[in-house]
Parts: sequence; C-alpha cells; structure tokens
Amino acid sequence: MRLYALLIGFLRLINRLYFVDIRSVRMERMPATGPVIVAANHPSSILDGVILSTQIRRPIHYLARSGLFRFAAVAALFRTLGAIPIYRRGEVGDHADRNQAVFGQVFDLLDRGGCVGVFPEGRNSPRLQVGQLRKGIARIALGAEARNDYALGLVIVPAGVNLEHREFLGSAALLRIGRPIRVAEYAELHRCDPEQAVARLTDDVQQALRRQTLHLEDDRLAELVDQLVDALAGSLGEVADLPPPAPPQRKRFVKRWLGRLTGLYSRSSADTAAAFQRRVYTRQFIGAVVGKAWQADPARVVELRRNVERFRDHLRQTEVRQALAGSTGTPVTGRLLRLKMTAYAILMAPIALFGLIHNVLPYAFARLGALLVRDEAIRVFAYFGLGVVGFGACYALIGYGLWQHTELGLAPTLVYLAALPPTGFVALRYRRNILRYRDRILVRTLFWDERELVELLRTERALVQDQFVVLADRYGLAASPGENTSSSAGSRRL
Repeated sequence: MRLYALLIGFLRLINRLYFVDIRSVRMERMPATGPVIVAANHPSSILDGVILSTQIRRPIHYLARSGLFRFAAVAALFRTLGAIPIYRRGEVGDHADRNQAVFGQVFDLLDRGGCVGVFPEGRNSPRLQVGQLRKGIARIALGAEARNDYALGLVIVPAGVNLEHREFLGSAALLRIGRPIRVAEYAELHRCDPEQAVARLTDDVQQALRRQTLHLEDDRLAELVDQLVDALAGSLGEVADLPPPAPPQRKRFVKRWLGRLTGLYSRSSADTAAAFQRRVYTRQFIGAVVGKAWQADPARVVELRRNVERFRDHLRQTEVRQALAGSTGTPVTGRLLRLKMTAYAILMAPIALFGLIHNVLPYAFARLGALLVRDEAIRVFAYFGLGVVGFGACYALIGYGLWQHTELGLAPTLVYLAALPPTGFVALRYRRNILRYRDRILVRTLFWDERELVELLRTERALVQDQFVVLADRYGLAASPGENTSSSAGSRRL
C-alpha cells in the first residue's frame, strides 16, 4: 500500500490548498482495527472519497461503479489503490454473476479485518439532501456476518460529508463520524426473515447518515435566525404583526419618582416584560419563517444568509476599527491578531495578484475544460490532466516571450518561471485566509469616513430586511411562532 500512502499524502496537500477549511469530528468513533464498512453520503463524486481517505487514518477499499474502470489508466490506478468495481444492470450482460464474485472479494477483505468504503445512495446525492439508500450495503454486511455465524464483529460507520459549496473545490468541508452500527445485532431477525433484516438495517443506516449531514444544517439555520434577530432588531413590528409599543405616559413628579424607587426593588417592570416578550416573539417568528422558507425555497435562504454575513462582517470591522482607534481595553492578543491579519492582507496582496495574473488562464482552461466532461467521477481526472497541460503550456509561452521580447537573460527568466507555481499557491492560500479571517481584516473599511460606513451598513441592512420581508410575505402566515426550526429544516443542508 505504499502507492496508497504516497497518494494520500499528496491529496492532503491538495486539500490544504483548495479547501478554505477542512476538518473532521468524532473521529474516535472510527475503529482503528477490525472489519469496518464506512457508509458515506455522496455530494461531490470522487471528491468525497478524497475527503474520507485523507481524514480517516486507515486504508479504505472503495466499491465503485464499473463504468469508472473503462479507461485503462484510471482502472489501473483504482485497482492499485484497492478499489473494487460493482456492476450495474445495463453496463454488462452478466452483472449478477460478476457481482457475486465481487461480494466474495469483499467478504474475504472483511474477514481479514479490512475497511470497505461504500456510497450506498448509488449515485451523487440530490442537492442539499441525502438520497434513498440502496440495499446493497445491508446485504453485504449481513452476508459477511452470516458466513461467520454472526461472530465477525463487523460494524457500519456512518460518515457525513458536508460541503459548504459542492459546486467548486474552494469550499469548507466537514466530516462527521456517527456511532458505529453493530451488524450482529440484526442476527436474530436475519435468521428468521433476511429481507426484513436487510430493510431494517438499510433504514437504520439511512437515518444515522442523515443525522450526520443534517447536524450542520441545524446549526447553520439556528445561527442564521440569531443573526437575523440581531440585524433586524426593532424593524420587524409591521412584518411580524407585532403590537406597537405603548406610547410613554406623562406622570406627575411624585408618581414618577415613586415608580423609579419601586423599580429598584422589582425584578422587572411591565415595559421590560413587554420588551422581552416582543424579542421572544420576534425570534420565534423569524425562526418559523426561515424554517418554512428553507423547505420551499432554499436558494433564497442561502442568498439571505450571504447578505447577512456581509452586513455582519462590515459591522464587526467598523466596531473593531473604532475599538483599535479609541480603546485600550481590548485584549492585546485580539488587537495584535487584527493588526497582523490586516498587515497580511495588505502586504501579501501584490504577491497574490502576481500569482493570480500568471495562473488564472490555465486554471480557467482546466476548470472549463473539465466541465465539458459529463461523467462527474471522471471530471476530477480530466481537471488534473488539463491542468498539467494548461499550466505547462502557459509557463512555456511566458518563458518564450520573456526570452524573445525582453532583455532578461537565461538565469533571470528561469527565476521568473520558477516563481510562477509558488505564487499561484500563495494566491490560493491568500484567498483561503481572507475568507477565513475576513472579520478581522480592516482593509475594506479602514480608510472610510464615518458617514460612508453608516451609509454602507444602512444599505446592507435594508437589503437584508427587504429579502426577509419577501420570505415573510410568502411563508409568515403559515409559520407558527412556536414551531421548531431545527426540526422543520427537513432533509436539506444549509
């Protein structure tokens, strides 16, 4: 497995370059030894296997559809890495006989304590949800246990692959590992009714896998509701049909001061109780609208979230700038980090721009060319191959132009060319760091005056409010304030 280890090391480097953030949680649930089937959702074709293999610290033998093996070079690579082809009806005439042999190969691997990776949906996941699982994973698991008299100790580990944006590589990725499912617990049912056991195990894996992919959605929906409450505080009375606050009443001098003295000994007043009730109602209303809208029109909710985050970014930057200018009470480490990231954004910008200018054309060539490949699984390999050709040709043309049309000698030209790949990586990392630490970088608002900042925040806040009003008009009447937005989020991921 030396080739496997070398490839995984290379892919870990690629992950650091192309993902804004990639991490995994609950990895202690993954058994270090013994027979394991890793069952994962499939949002982004081969990229899902890359995430699993680079995060899980043991070799994984994937079950892959046989269509991926029709190209000799790709098939040789897959087989060297331990991938096992699965044959579908329509791909070959004797798919049933071939799959029986495949099952035997998988059983032997599990008997030796190996780890098998399966994407039980059988195809790429529907957008923003986990599709219906096929029963093949349950048949394999129960078959492996049955031939060992249910003493193999096989477990199925649900692994939720969560991508912030599945359309491109420069995204944030989260791998969540669920509680292992012990296949031997279905032994009694499997002896009596094998098909019922297969159906129940499939359903249990389905529910466990959805929990690992929906947890991120629940957190993001709840976070969006909290952000909307803050961003739209005091401006939703008409939208949410809230009762207007009672106008202040003029009181005589003695009554006014007696009321103030009494208030010192009371835990709350009628005004504070009404304000608290108003805040609770507002949050419930926003949560109900967001939950209903997420079910019916997730694209609008995603757009609303992006605008809310942009508004909050500018608001935080404005507060940070004012704190740095007029307050020494901010912790030193926080001030230094903000200044450090601001200096980084300014000083590294020319190098990142240099790398972008010289690498954007071959990058676009590889990306657009790969999109012409209909098969998503092959698209990753096409992207890599076109990248090698595109970057090589672009660098050669740049070197030829410098050699023929400038006064640079051979050595300076070679130095120039040698700087192109690392500055391209700098541009990628610069983008990643800007996205990750954007709330601590003051470049966008550092040189704006107070009037410009206030006008920017007002415009962005008005945009957020207008977008929410549209959602409230569509889904507000059907949304009940007491509804649980996390549970109403359905089977999609924000």
